[in-house]
Amino acid sequence: MKIKLTEKYKPFSHEEGTPLLLPKSPWKVTAYPAKVILENLISVEKKEAHTIVPHIKGPLVQFTVMQDLERQWVRIFGRGPEGYFSYRLVASAYEITLFLERGPKEGIAFTHEGETKLLKRKEELILPSNTPAFGEDRFEKMHFGCSKKQDWTLVRRRLSLEEILPIWHALGKHIPEHPLLDVGTAHYLKICQELVEKKERANIGAAFLNLFKIGFSGILLPSLTDETHHTFIPEGGQIPPEASPLLLLGKGARLIRSLLIEDKGNHFAILPCLPKELHAGRFTDIALSGSLTLDLEWSKKLIRRVVLHPKEDQKLTLTFQSAIDSFRLRKGRRGRGKTYAAGTTLTLKGGTLYILDRFQK
Repeated sequence: MKIKLTEKYKPFSHEEGTPLLLPKSPWKVTAYPAKVILENLISVEKKEAHTIVPHIKGPLVQFTVMQDLERQWVRIFGRGPEGYFSYRLVASAYEITLFLERGPKEGIAFTHEGETKLLKRKEELILPSNTPAFGEDRFEKMHFGCSKKQDWTLVRRRLSLEEILPIWHALGKHIPEHPLLDVGTAHYLKICQELVEKKERANIGAAFLNLFKIGFSGILLPSLTDETHHTFIPEGGQIPPEASPLLLLGKGARLIRSLLIEDKGNHFAILPCLPKELHAGRFTDIALSGSLTLDLEWSKKLIRRVVLHPKEDQKLTLTFQSAIDSFRLRKGRRGRGKTYAAGTTLTLKGGTLYILDRFQK
């Protein structure tokens, strides 16, 4: 038994020139109907970049760029005088692959670095990269009950934590650790961290929205400078040349995770800093260690169910919200279960499913 999530995270935009990140990579993608610009956000000395020119006739009657976080690629598609076309960009080990999904029968020509290559359906163009893709697979996924269309123009207008935080976590969870800075827009990230450490549930949501408005453009494309000019940022320390804006995305994703689960060795806190805006939600496939995964669900701002999947024998202690005094622990779906006081150390047997429910105040 698992707590399941069926929501698919595929934010998109119909606006030409919308910048976004190629999933599991440091590559910024800026897509137009007849031009695609790729820039490496962690190259330091010589900025690594590619420009691709698709030979697509316009003007288009439909254009979409989509960041597919389920399949970890960027998909560009539209419709023009020559019909429908779609192609995708995928990051892998030291290369980016452009794969033509659909197009005219005669194919589509792509020009890159002065050379033109005609691609027909299911053919690909390989672009070199000096940096590898981020290879760590993390299957954790969260959802806070919002099922609106992920048109990013509307998402930015609505400014809802329920919409933004799950996609922010899904995109940033693969990004390696970067040292925390207190310059530029990273100052707002530091504010978020301080509020999380103080468990300021009433203010943390607004702090994340401030960081989102000031530190990101396009579809969650981070920047250490306020490119959207939302506010005056006082002169402070210089931004180090080796600093990457991916810090905002990766560190931000880890902070979002820490709102729902806090790891202290064999002691785990459930919903330690749940923002007041997130009334209900689910968080699944949480890797607490190499031998334990956890799913959790809450409603009306209180924990409702926890499912433990231990791979080996172990002991652990779960701490719940202060309002919770006791819970029921069952082995498997049909077990009758037993009531325990909150904070009790549990002895788990590997390969056995455990369900915690009936949380009482």
